[in-house]
Amino acid sequence: MLNLLFSLFVACIPPKTQVDSAGIVADTAPIESPIHWDECSYRIGEHICNLELTDSNGNQFNLYEHYGRPIVIDLVAEWCSVCKHTADQADIFMANYSEHNLLWITIMVENDQGEAPTAVDMAEWLALTNTHNSVLLYGSRDLIDPVADDGFPISGWPTYVVINNDMQVFHGFAGWSKAYLESKLDEMLLIQQ
Repeated sequence: MLNLLFSLFVACIPPKTQVDSAGIVADTAPIESPIHWDECSYRIGEHICNLELTDSNGNQFNLYEHYGRPIVIDLVAEWCSVCKHTADQADIFMANYSEHNLLWITIMVENDQGEAPTAVDMAEWLALTNTHNSVLLYGSRDLIDPVADDGFPISGWPTYVVINNDMQVFHGFAGWSKAYLESKLDEMLLIQQ
């Protein structure tokens, strides 16, 4: 009787699924990637290039895995006092835009000596800024490109880049203005509706 029920169960399963010996159904259909572009840059209106960087916990971070979410990228230098002063805004923005599933990514481009950050630099930043929900990534000056072909066109610290749900650069600016960043996020989210 059990074999008959199992046979009937298997007969009702769509063709792109598979049943293992324990009767667990798994979908074997390939998952189509939403990433459909061949070219990328860091220019406004274009798809951003994928960032594969290490986070403050030592895990690999892949920007394209967050396709479908609005994103703020905060590019900072450890020596930048404005960067430190505004770092706690990450959690505030994520809370204020939680209905849109906003992701805030901070990339430390350089430490106090102008070099790539170390684990100590990252730990000190986290302790100082008291952020808990955003992502902190190791960066370097290799992420900078004044013409935005192969990196961010950073002209001052901090630099903010707003990315839409389709991984297109919507806006970028240097310096801090909470009201301006809110207005750009609101504008982008209104367009996406």
